[in-house]
Amino acid sequence: MKVPYLSSFLERHKDELPSSELDKRLLELSALFELSQLLNASLNLKSILDNILLIPMGRMMMSRGITILRKNDALFYLAHAKGIPAPWLGKEWHISRLPEGPIILSQTEYSEDWISELHELKIELLLPLLFRDRHKGFIGFSKKLNGQPFTDDEIQFLSSLGNIAAQAIENAQMFEELNQLNRSLDQKIQELNTLFEIGKELNQIFDEPGILKQLSFSLMGQMLVNQFCIILKEGNDWRLAFRKGRLFPEDKCQTILKQCTNFTELKQPQITHNVPELSSLQSYSIELVVPMDIKGQIGGFIFLGPRMDQQPYAQNQLEFVSTLANIAMIAIENARLIKETIEKERLEEELNIARSIQNKLLPSSFPQLPGFDVHGLNIPSKQVGGDYFDLIPVNENEVIFTIADVSGKGMPAALLMSNLQAGLHTLCNEHYSLAQITSKLNHLIYKNTSIERYITFFIMKLNVQTAGFEYVNAGHNPPYLLHPNGRLDELNEGGLILGFTPNASYEIGQGEFAPGTFLHLFTDGVTECMNEKGEEFSEERLIRFLKTHAPRLTCQNFNEQLVRELKQFAGNAPQSDDITVLSIKRNH
Repeated sequence: MKVPYLSSFLERHKDELPSSELDKRLLELSALFELSQLLNASLNLKSILDNILLIPMGRMMMSRGITILRKNDALFYLAHAKGIPAPWLGKEWHISRLPEGPIILSQTEYSEDWISELHELKIELLLPLLFRDRHKGFIGFSKKLNGQPFTDDEIQFLSSLGNIAAQAIENAQMFEELNQLNRSLDQKIQELNTLFEIGKELNQIFDEPGILKQLSFSLMGQMLVNQFCIILKEGNDWRLAFRKGRLFPEDKCQTILKQCTNFTELKQPQITHNVPELSSLQSYSIELVVPMDIKGQIGGFIFLGPRMDQQPYAQNQLEFVSTLANIAMIAIENARLIKETIEKERLEEELNIARSIQNKLLPSSFPQLPGFDVHGLNIPSKQVGGDYFDLIPVNENEVIFTIADVSGKGMPAALLMSNLQAGLHTLCNEHYSLAQITSKLNHLIYKNTSIERYITFFIMKLNVQTAGFEYVNAGHNPPYLLHPNGRLDELNEGGLILGFTPNASYEIGQGEFAPGTFLHLFTDGVTECMNEKGEEFSEERLIRFLKTHAPRLTCQNFNEQLVRELKQFAGNAPQSDDITVLSIKRNH
């Protein structure tokens, strides 16, 4: 059964609602406004899709969420998911009959195959993502964990979120396309540098003022002109970069600058009295306009006055000044890139320092546990990430193991990880249960971070004397427990990701290490390791590797062999995320 679009609640009930209800609606509108700011503040598609799912899931206590995006006219694919088995990602459907509004799948009249498959995924509510009346895709969510049906207000809230998300998705996709275009154009810069040998002198200067000064000498020496101005494009604006001669005072140059947008169709140097569109420039004694080409785009203009010998500009001079202008423009662009490279190197040095500090938060050695083999490692990516693992002795018989992954990269993630580590070590010294420790950490993270920051977290307490253990999983990749008989269990008892809601409760799971049992904890840098074809290593490959190698290897050998397997799988593809693993094995 299709749920119709809901009209404005305030318009329908403004004369009936008590002030508390109005306050509630205002809070919801405020939440939507904040979510709009959050989604539109990012141009990273994965981050946007994460927030589209995780924020409603945390708010309404739902365990599953999916985002389906349009691939072409009738082809859609599962682009992102939470709580859904990984093999479903990338699943494609041909959808000819598009729902126009939210639908409850358990009550729908739709009988298409793709709806049936969403039933298999336990998706209950499906909402369209509409951008300018065109379907960008859908978001879907499972039933709420409390078993309550979705209210009209909740559906209205999610529908509004979907409309906001569609705009953010459109922006992110356009941004990705622009990035690809920019990378292609940057490559052409390097190719063009080898072609303009006449610009050796210009290309040996690496600051813009020096390049423009050398360009002015060339104009005076070769073109016999000593009155001109140079205007460069910067973003969507124009700026005066250089001027010389009494014909080009500051105020006149500023007037010319405002007209530059009218000249962007010029492809070659033009004498002003030959082109009607340039006739207005003759009143400024400008005789020649030279576009400065960079990668097929206008990067600036040179406006030249009369020659010192009072002769008109000849055709060969136009060709010379065009080449000279383009070489100068390339040199200016190169200078900008060099400046950016120097800045990036400085930032890289700062990141290396941050990485060094972060590494000190990870264990430098592993305790000798009677009857157990333990080993963990962290392979950092180029950025400062938020992966974390730790081993914390509680007493003579008990040890706490933990692994976590902080959202995002860079210094914010590293700082949040250090806060988690400090809070965890403090709480482990108190007499709290694992559920209480996790709940207190969740409250700490919620109070001290913004809504886009969160942590997946797993904690386990092992009694080395009894070989029994208990654990809490707060939204982390479920660790794999491999039994000697080959049975594989996933440790997923727990609750929500840390940082979404202040008062989350957590369940404690239990288990026991029989002789030969192998437990493997990991972050998503392992399963999401990407090869050159864009394929992920995946949970299936990890499980096969675990069953093949864990029974016969020590934990250290297993972890090191797994890292070699990941590097071989990735090939020349860059490592995009930290790889962190922690393995525990009970010896025979």
